[in-house]
Amino acid sequence: MKRNLTYITFSLFIAIGLITGCKPYEQEGIELPGAPSASFSWNFIDAVDSLGQVIGVDSNRVALIADPVDGAFLHLWDFGNGQTSDQTADTAYYPQEGDYTITYSVHTAGGMGTASATVNIAQTLELPCEGNLALLTGCENQKTWKFSDEIGAISVGPDPYSTEWYSSPPGGLESFQFDDRYQFTEDGIYVYNNNGSTMNPFEGYVETEVAIDPTTYFMSEGTGTSGEDQINLSAFSETLCGFMGVWDSGPVYDILELTEDRLVIHGPIQTGDCQQSAGWFTLIFVVD
Repeated sequence: MKRNLTYITFSLFIAIGLITGCKPYEQEGIELPGAPSASFSWNFIDAVDSLGQVIGVDSNRVALIADPVDGAFLHLWDFGNGQTSDQTADTAYYPQEGDYTITYSVHTAGGMGTASATVNIAQTLELPCEGNLALLTGCENQKTWKFSDEIGAISVGPDPYSTEWYSSPPGGLESFQFDDRYQFTEDGIYVYNNNGSTMNPFEGYVETEVAIDPTTYFMSEGTGTSGEDQINLSAFSETLCGFMGVWDSGPVYDILELTEDRLVIHGPIQTGDCQQSAGWFTLIFVVD
């Protein structure tokens, strides 16, 4: 009987050891950091004359400053106009009237914090038809753009300005791509006439019949990848996103070259739901 009691005691000791051995190790006094609290301030910037004197408020440009966060290693802005930034302070340009939601997120070891605000732009900025706007639109003599038939009319690479993934051969586009026409009016209207069909990259690069209504665009000075002027088609369509030439590109395009009869732009690859993907397109157009 004494032998059986010893066996039972030993078995209980093992069972208790197994149970306590499964308990997670906890060390007192250690606390994991929590997610940060994000916040920012914004204001319309001052309008100045050619002498640098303040003459009022520029109601189409907004200055944004993120409040400091200890341990922050990443800052991301979505200005609501197709533009983004990773700076702690930046400016956003809104030439078209409307409400724009600005979203800011800050990342630390404890996670991510977000904040947002809505900015109302009271009026559309009327720009004189000169410079790149004149070259793009033709002002009163409306221009129409079409794909060039030269080598590299469509090219793709992993980074801005790169073309190593693909470059179209001379005259290498489909006929239903060559018959597409693009117009930008001086008062901010973008017209895409596909003459019935568009190349659809989301279903295996096939011809797809689709009707696309005119929409709006705006040009912004110096906001491109390396300070180029930029065409912004972010208001194009919630379904199609914004594109020029290639359906899975855009909705913003840096102007790499613009003359009276030639337009070279590049923009990011997008997934069809307006989310940027890896890679960049370079697209070449000529006046029709």
